[in-house]
Amino acid sequence: MKVVRRIIILVVALAIIGGLGYYKYINTVTFYNEEGTVGNTIGNLYGNGLFCESDGVVYFANPNDYSRIYKMNPDETDIEILANDSVYFINGDSHYLYYSRNGNRDSSQMGFLNVNINSLCRMSKRNGKVIILDDANCNAAALIGNSVLYFHYDSEDATSLYKVGIDGKVREQLSKSSIDPRCIYNGKLYYSGVEKDHNLHSMNIDTKDSAFVSEENLWMPIIEDNNLYYMNLDDNNRVYKSSLSGDGKTGITTYGTSGYNVAGNYLYYQSIKGNPDGIYRVDLTSGAEVLLAEGEYNNINVTSKYVYFADYKSGTTFHSPVGSIEVGLFDPPILSLDD
Repeated sequence: MKVVRRIIILVVALAIIGGLGYYKYINTVTFYNEEGTVGNTIGNLYGNGLFCESDGVVYFANPNDYSRIYKMNPDETDIEILANDSVYFINGDSHYLYYSRNGNRDSSQMGFLNVNINSLCRMSKRNGKVIILDDANCNAAALIGNSVLYFHYDSEDATSLYKVGIDGKVREQLSKSSIDPRCIYNGKLYYSGVEKDHNLHSMNIDTKDSAFVSEENLWMPIIEDNNLYYMNLDDNNRVYKSSLSGDGKTGITTYGTSGYNVAGNYLYYQSIKGNPDGIYRVDLTSGAEVLLAEGEYNNINVTSKYVYFADYKSGTTFHSPVGSIEVGLFDPPILSLDD
């Protein structure tokens, strides 16, 4: 019996040691992505990345709770709070969420630990553990493979383009220019020129080499299925569609726009000098255009079920089922981590 008891004790001890070792391992190891992984849609990131659908879950900055990070099903059921961090530019892969902390939050939650409030972060989906990828002032961010491209601010170069590994080990400046990091397609960064022109360029983020793509005078390019959508700066900021090289360009919207997004067969945009101004929906097959909500809105984000947009002045957020003309208030509950 003593031998059996000793064996049992030994087995239990080994199990405990193994369990502790595994727990330490899964909390320190970084799970890497396959090449070509992206963290959010280009259009959502232009809308400040306030919604991100990843593996059938929608992660979002709750407009009723100082933009703290929450999650829900695409049909807006089972809403949960994930952390007290106020966030924007949410990206997601199979294991992590990436976001920029938003300093515009409830000061009562900050207390005396008012540090790293605008940093670039990675959160584990499994246990909510957060690591800081860059403790500088960071905002617009996009996941590509095993790197995050983002705007980094410092006193020397002001706003410039940076890249950091998802493990936080390698951080480097890709350009001293404020090249927008949000248009990722087929493993490359596409961007409108910010110094000599507003033409379309691409960058290999490994070599930092840039190439000329199209001479269109454009802003906010979105690339989907080899189609290029963009704000045409030569035509009052109307949204156009063309091939990547600029061939076959066609005007899509009736009015100019301050922001837009693409959801399958539909394009949603906020008009400039519309009659009246508001959020419009364009059917990309028929060209039919419908006014959904009159007013001034921004932060157009899209999930598989809904289109979200916010009142420019109040921040009140509205939603509309994709393809529908119905518009309602998006009014998620305010929850506590202690609940």
